[in-house]
Amino acid sequence: MVARSLRHVVLALIVFIWVVPFVALVTTSLRSETASKTSGFWTAFTPTELGHRFSTHEKGAAEKLTVMTGNIFERLNKDDPSFPVTGEVNSILFKGRVPDPENPDKTKLIRKLVPAGEVMDVRGGDFVFQENGDFTWTFPEETAPKPKKLDAFIDQDPVFGSDAYVEVLFDNKNVPNALISSFIVTIPATIIPITIAAFAAYAFAWMSFPGRDWLFVIVVSLMVVPTQLAFLPVLQGFSGIASWATQLNQWLTDCEVNDTCQVASKSFAGLWITHTAFGLPLAIYLLRNYIVGLPKELLQSARIDGANHLQIFTKLIVPLSVPALASFSIFQFLWVWNDLIVALYIGPNNAEDLVFPIRLQKQLGTFKDQLHLLNASAVISMIVPVIVFLSMQRYFIRGLLAGSVKGG
Repeated sequence: MVARSLRHVVLALIVFIWVVPFVALVTTSLRSETASKTSGFWTAFTPTELGHRFSTHEKGAAEKLTVMTGNIFERLNKDDPSFPVTGEVNSILFKGRVPDPENPDKTKLIRKLVPAGEVMDVRGGDFVFQENGDFTWTFPEETAPKPKKLDAFIDQDPVFGSDAYVEVLFDNKNVPNALISSFIVTIPATIIPITIAAFAAYAFAWMSFPGRDWLFVIVVSLMVVPTQLAFLPVLQGFSGIASWATQLNQWLTDCEVNDTCQVASKSFAGLWITHTAFGLPLAIYLLRNYIVGLPKELLQSARIDGANHLQIFTKLIVPLSVPALASFSIFQFLWVWNDLIVALYIGPNNAEDLVFPIRLQKQLGTFKDQLHLLNASAVISMIVPVIVFLSMQRYFIRGLLAGSVKGG
């Protein structure tokens, strides 16, 4: 009983640790810039007391009168429409001179919070306000009062909106370009390795050739090679290819006239090749362990019917291996979509072709004072992999378990 309770506590703690940052991310992205700067995300769901300065009326707009009426919320939202202020007015900070009770001939300067419904003296008139923001300013005789700025403390209602998403998607081309670049990198970098790995896995599982087992051990051993360790030879290789391509370009074309001979060593193709190389060992291991567990009788029957290896692979193995293929697709898609380090060193570095993780990293400097925009970009980057995972989750566990079972 104690062990079960402990498991529940640990599970709840893990869920809490993962869910809270996500809730904070989404909540902040839906808040206004002012709200995200002045209070934490945990205050977004309940009224929060915020201080606002408002003017009683426009300069030169008042005629001679004895009673002026208005609304604090209307004044605030007119002065700054970017942040809609709603809720209840708790108090107004009164700053002024009042008779000194200890010395009737003198006055003293006081500061106090005046609650709703209490009268205070403002420039010779009685000023009173209500919780809904309505105020009345009454004078003993007709006068044209000058505008007065007052500080009101308001229980701000929770305000959520999609302004941050509209701004990052439609007012700034960097995020849409990053989305397109990420798709350009991720889709081929997922399809290419899974296609190659499927053929290789079938060969390791059902075809006999010299050195098959040793070759499979070598492929599996590559899974433990750190990505960072491979960067230097990969970068040197791409630099050499780019240099050779530049020379070939000079020899075959008249590019020197327009100064367009240089072939970049960092490109989308480089990312496709690199992610394919890094993803193949796991893909081959996962798919081979799944394919080798398929009933031998199916393949033997197909061979008796005259099917060759290609026909068996395309018409029998691939349809039966959909769970394993989908499982690796999820792994590879999430890895490539969220990858920063490979894209940083090998991907294109011009502003229009940056992938989403690099764009987010650069926005840490651009939007460091605009958390709502930064978090909106982060949420957008999460939507695509979440959709991919949810659409293929029924295959995920089956394919994952297939990679952990020892094959024949």
